[in-house]
Formats: sequence, structure tokens, C-alpha cells
Amino acid sequence: MTTPEVALVISFIALLVSVTMLWMNSLKPFNLRVLHDTPTFALYKITPSISGTKDGKIWWIPSFDVGLSFHNLGKIPGEVMDIRIVGEFKGHRSSKTYVFYPQWIVDYPAFQKNRADRMTWTQEAIIRDWYPVLLKGQGEVHLHVILECGRWDQKENGEMLFRLEVISSKKKEWLVKRKYTLHITEDMFEEKSSYAAYDSSVEDLRKL
Repeated sequence: MTTPEVALVISFIALLVSVTMLWMNSLKPFNLRVLHDTPTFALYKITPSISGTKDGKIWWIPSFDVGLSFHNLGKIPGEVMDIRIVGEFKGHRSSKTYVFYPQWIVDYPAFQKNRADRMTWTQEAIIRDWYPVLLKGQGEVHLHVILECGRWDQKENGEMLFRLEVISSKKKEWLVKRKYTLHITEDMFEEKSSYAAYDSSVEDLRKL
């Protein structure tokens, strides 16, 4: 190989390295990584004394809360457009689909302290309503989110299979992040408790 050819090869390698470094430092596309804890489910009983209705009707508000961390591994900004939990309820007599969308971002310590009392935490723990999240290049955002659907007018009993999904500006379609199982019993409608969903994939990893 002649001297000019060697110089040409070296120049080409230098150009390739420069282009690669430019891409890594400035042009790497938005790349969303989502980390989260296990969604927790609660049923909030709404009585006439709370709703103000005069017909004596009682209903329940099903609610999930979940901690989420959004990370952009790329250099170009991107947007987390929405999240949701899709629940497929399989009862003894029928099957229904419930979609839980984000309502609020909450201060988790204040929420956790009063999670059994909906009237209290909605006044003391809500930071803001949910709206899409913008992530800067290599940026990250940590949120605790409340997701809810329409009210339940009657008690249910059965198994709910649900999945946590996210949609972003990178790929405008819902992507499933994790699947869970939760057994709903009539006792849960009268208790002021919360229930962690069952994640079979994690439980399998924890088995000795």
C-alpha cells in the first residue's frame, strides 16, 4: 500500500470516528426506558354522605397507583404521551374490559399516609393533573401516578388480568410493559385496604 493510500485510509477512519461521535453525542434518537413498581389497587366507597345524592345509592371508584421512572437513553428529546392500565375482568357470569387512565401526579409520602381516606389525599397529596411528559436528551423524570376508570355500581367477584402500557412519540402505539393478575372479591368493596397485583414473571425469578 502506497503512502497516499495509507493517508486515505487514515482519513476515512478519522471521518468515520467523527461521524460516530457526532451521532452518539448529538444525534442518537429518543430511546425511552420505563421502570416502575408494582401497581397497587384500591376501591373507594362513595356513599350518599360523600356524593350528596338523595337516592341512597352507593358506588365505588376503582383506582391504581404506580411509581414510574422515565429515562431517555438518547440525545434527542422525546415525549411520553400517555400511560394506561387495561384490565380484563373475568367474573363468574361475564367478562368486562376496564381501561384506567392517569388522573393525577401525587406526592407519594402524603398519599401513602392517607391512602385509605380518598377525601384527604385528594386534598393534600395531589401535585398536579396528568399531562404528557417531555424528556430532554439523556433526561429522566420520576412520578407517582393515580390511574382510574369509571365508577363501579355493583360489587364484582373474579379475576382481573391487566397490563401496564405506555405510548411515546418515538413509536405512536401502545407498548406493553408488564402483565399482572389480581383477584377481586366482594370483601374488598367494604375494606379500606390496598392490594398489590401479582406478577408471575417476577415471582418466578425469586424462586429458589
